[in-house]
Amino acid sequence: MKVNRKIAVFSAAVMSMAFLAGCGNGEVKEGAKETQGEGQKVSQTETSDAVTIKFVHKFPEEKRMQYFNEIIAQFEEQNPGITIEMTAYGDEEIKDKTRVLLGSEDAPDIFFTWSGERIAQYVDSGNALDITKYLEEDARWKDSFNQSMLGCCEKDGSYWSIPWDYSSKEMVYNKKIFAEAGITKTPETWDEFLEVCQKIKDLGITPVAIGNQYSWVVCHYITTLNGKLVPADVTNKNYTMEETDYTDPGYAKALDMMKDLYDRGFVNTDINSCTWEMSQAMVQEGKAAMIYEEVQNLVNYENALKDDWSYFDFPEVEGGEGETGYITGGPDVFMVNTASKHPDEAIKFLKWLTSDSVQSKMVYELGFLPCISLELDETKCMPESLEIIEKNLNAPGISEWLDCAIDQTVADTYLIGCQTIFDKETGQSIMESVTATARDVAADK
Repeated sequence: MKVNRKIAVFSAAVMSMAFLAGCGNGEVKEGAKETQGEGQKVSQTETSDAVTIKFVHKFPEEKRMQYFNEIIAQFEEQNPGITIEMTAYGDEEIKDKTRVLLGSEDAPDIFFTWSGERIAQYVDSGNALDITKYLEEDARWKDSFNQSMLGCCEKDGSYWSIPWDYSSKEMVYNKKIFAEAGITKTPETWDEFLEVCQKIKDLGITPVAIGNQYSWVVCHYITTLNGKLVPADVTNKNYTMEETDYTDPGYAKALDMMKDLYDRGFVNTDINSCTWEMSQAMVQEGKAAMIYEEVQNLVNYENALKDDWSYFDFPEVEGGEGETGYITGGPDVFMVNTASKHPDEAIKFLKWLTSDSVQSKMVYELGFLPCISLELDETKCMPESLEIIEKNLNAPGISEWLDCAIDQTVADTYLIGCQTIFDKETGQSIMESVTATARDVAADK
């Protein structure tokens, strides 16, 4: 039986507080043109009179590429004059690769980025097309988005990108390990979380898997903890550079809490050399009990563990001066290159990516969270994903990815600290470095 539920990704209250707690591949036909990303090749047919739109994103995994192949094939069938030439790069590679591509003859017409400072960088560099007129000319398209999420794509009164999906994070855990450790209730507070970690460690199993080879992983923890430990008005002033001194004690405490997990043996000892993929495998193979995971990756635990996994919200921190109940995450967005020779066709493809059918397919097949209001068939959704979507509707706010919410130079210093905290640094010394960088950035502006 089909059960339709209206899904609005975020309430206005959530995204209006965003910075207060903050970053069918068919067969190759004759004449086909091939593009290749890192280990990913996509073949598309190009005719002499076709308009080619070069499209770059960060989802090279096989199942996700299959999804894009299928929706591109559908789009090209409906729009025979347009060919989509797709290239995909992984999370880390795309950050530098996009900047290189935008300065080359192979520059994309449409490219992926994250919200916050990431959007601002491309606007300030002149690489982003102002797409305000397209939204104003198509009120139905503009109104289909959650307006607060679309607001994340606005800068200086203009729109520069389109939200495609959004991410949030949950603590995923291995139910068999919890049962073996005698844990009958998931932790709701940090103290309870530490008790759970100790019980799991006593089994000889790593409590929490962290693959921090790229320090955005620990940065996600810090994003969450800053939101819980630091008053919202303080983070807002720091993240927007109104104030450059990161002197609130909550900032240092967040880093020290992560160091404490390491010192207690509650995380893997190779934390800074372990890759994100290795940490995921640790939980899926029963070598670790928990991981702080993005919702779109939950399907991997469903595939690996079947009924032996579940999730819980990140524990609240007793006595924290920040907010409770916030989610951690942010939207993924697509931008149009200001140098594109075919902006109208690029916008047409973006409208397709954000249409009801394509967004629904994204939820059903990938478990991603949609950026528009949808009527979803809950029999086609992972129940956990649907539950999280509905839970997020009622969240009081969102802590946006720290490395997206703040100035990139400041973020780089912060990210270094997210690795050095496991060596001889302290939260206080790292935040002194962050403050020094923020002051230098402010002085140069």
